[in-house]
Amino acid sequence: MMKKMVINNEILFASVIEMLSDGKKVTIPVKGYSMLPFIIGERDLVELEKIDGTVAPDDIVLFSIGGHYILHRIREVNGENVLIQGDGVLVNQERCKIENIHGRVVRILKKGKREVDPYSPWMLKKVHFWNSLGMLRRYPLAILRRLPGIKSKSI
Repeated sequence: MMKKMVINNEILFASVIEMLSDGKKVTIPVKGYSMLPFIIGERDLVELEKIDGTVAPDDIVLFSIGGHYILHRIREVNGENVLIQGDGVLVNQERCKIENIHGRVVRILKKGKREVDPYSPWMLKKVHFWNSLGMLRRYPLAILRRLPGIKSKSI
């Protein structure tokens, strides 16, 4: 059985951001419900790369706001201002500047193994359908959050 090592978020993300700045891809575990149903916390991993200064709607990004690091999907870009919301978040949205975005997800590793392209046409169709459900998403989200293997801790 593999032992789990707990690292302080400030130390972890300082290292992640440094590696991204050096042009390296970084794979990190995900926590929380905010990206359900597409990314499951404490089960899935994401691979990040440095952004090239531009971002677009549907990009899944690691950004910092108020001293917290969050992984959510971009909904809208207006110049340097970005509107971001998790797929599993019904109402709350974050606003940040592009300069606060540290990396973009390039690959999801389901259960740490099976590779998923988050930007494939099929995946984006599923994401757009999911978002079109609006507040109706609360019902499947409530079920998903109660399933065995879905953890409640957040980043």
